This record gives sequence, C-alpha cells and structure tokens, in this order.
Amino acid sequence: MAGADLSTRPVTVEPPAKKRRKRGGPEKRPFWLLAPTTILLALIVVVPLVLAVWVSLLDLNQYTLRKWLGAPFIGFANYTEALTGSALGSSALHSLWISVAFSVLTSAIALPLGLLAALTVNSPFRGRAIVRSLYLIPYVLPSFVTALLWRLMFLDKGLAHRVLSDVGIGGDNTYWLLGGHAFWALVITDVWASWAFIYIMALAGLQTIPAELYEAADIDGTSWIAKLRYVALPNLRGVLGLGLLLSLINHFNNFTLPYVMFGTPPPTDVTVLPVNVYITSFQIFRFGLGATMSIITLVVMLIPGYIYFRALKLGSSAGDN
Repeated sequence: MAGADLSTRPVTVEPPAKKRRKRGGPEKRPFWLLAPTTILLALIVVVPLVLAVWVSLLDLNQYTLRKWLGAPFIGFANYTEALTGSALGSSALHSLWISVAFSVLTSAIALPLGLLAALTVNSPFRGRAIVRSLYLIPYVLPSFVTALLWRLMFLDKGLAHRVLSDVGIGGDNTYWLLGGHAFWALVITDVWASWAFIYIMALAGLQTIPAELYEAADIDGTSWIAKLRYVALPNLRGVLGLGLLLSLINHFNNFTLPYVMFGTPPPTDVTVLPVNVYITSFQIFRFGLGATMSIITLVVMLIPGYIYFRALKLGSSAGDN
C-alpha cells in the first residue's frame, strides 16, 4: 500500500473562505452621507411637529408660558374649543370652510386662465418673448406688494372698484374690504396673483409634447379644438394635476395676502385658517389653541397630497399592466 499511486485518490477542493465585509465599508457610505440631512430634517420638521402636538394638549397661554413644561394638561379640550368656538369669535371649523372655499375657487379659476395663457404663447410669433415676460409679472411680484396694490384699488374710487361698478358688479356704496364682499375681493386678488404659476407649468408641459403628434393631427385635418382635446390635454394631465395640487395647498396656506389686505381682526368672511392661527397664538396668546389649529391645518393639507399620490400610484399600476 505504501507504493500505491496517490494520483488515483479523490481530491477534495475546499471552497474559498468568504471575506467578511468590514463595517462602514464603501457599501455603507451613501447611507452615512445622508446622516447630516436626516438629522437636519429631524430638527426642522420632526421636533417642531412633536412639540406642536404636545403644546396642543396643554393650557398654554401668556400666564403659563414662563413654565410651559408645567402647564396644565387638558387633553383634547383645545380641539373641542377650536371646532366649536375660539377667542376670536370664529371657530377653526368656520375658518376651515372659508379656507377650503377660497382655495378651491381660486384654483378652479386660475387653472383654465393659466392654461389659456400658455396656449397663446406656445407657438412661435413675433414678440413672443415679450408676451411671455409680461405674463410673469403677477408671479414675480411679492405677495405683500400685490396685497397693498389691490387693497388700494378696492378702496372707494379705486381702479378695481370703478371697473367692477362699470360692469354692473357692485356699486358706489359697495365696500369690497368689509362684509361679504371681502371674500370676493380676496378671490379676485389671489386669482390675479396665482394664474401665472399654472401658466408656467402648463407651458413647460406643452414644450415637451413631440411635434410629430401635431403634424400627424394636421395631416388628418384635425381642428385646433380636437388637437387640444386629444393631443395637448392628455399629455398635460400629470402636469396640470401637480399644478392643481400645489395651487390648492398654496391658496389654503396663504397668510400674507389676507393679512395685508384686511389687517387684524379681519372680516369674518375672510378669516382664513392661517390668519386665525396667527391671531389666536400671537395676539390673544392662546398658544395651546393656536397649536391645535395648526395641527388641523396640517391634517387638512395632507388630504389633497394623499389623493394625488394615490392617483399617481394607480395610474402607474394600470400602465404596468
């Protein structure tokens, strides 16, 4: 046996040992690079949100602010008061209704105006660059400047007051900054200030539509209304949906325009939720009640965002199928 041929014996080859990945290796670096941003977002978003929720459960006012950690805990009493009545005399529920009506109405009017403006400058013509620049004037003006200008125009004998009187809307004894007319003055002002945003988004969407689609429609002898219906609008559905969502959120959370136009306390018909939160918190010093209204504002603003992203998800799922 000692002289046996060893080459006939089976040779077993052991697999190479797996190398252990070192912790913190190149694979982990992208996550570590996100750490500063994550910490900053936590400090800016998460911590204030947690504090706002906690303050909304306290009876925090100018008397208990010095020792706010020891302020009386009252649970959901602030939420009950916010929805039934507040120190301002206008409940959060009433302000919520005003804010929703204001944001929906202004967005519904600004959307077709912005789309129509984008269609007028989509095709080349002499002086198109100048017209595009003029369309941007309402967008580039600061909100407080717009509010001051329109406040002056809605005063008695102001430009907007005279124009509306000449077309049969209102009269010499109509006060656009007081009473029920104040809501419509706010809507008119915000529509003028916001339609340019929809115009920018719609124009960007129109520029991405391939020219071959319009050429094919021209070969078929399609009218411009049919091209708008079957070519432009289907390709603008996503852009207009996003613009409508951002417009709703922006109008709902608009504080500068009603605050500068009407001051404080504003007329009841323009007491939007952000203004109500400001007055309750920093003029009446009911910080707990103001935090409660802020939480209600946040919850309501999340609803259109959820609906939009849900629609996007359903649309992408249908496209994959």
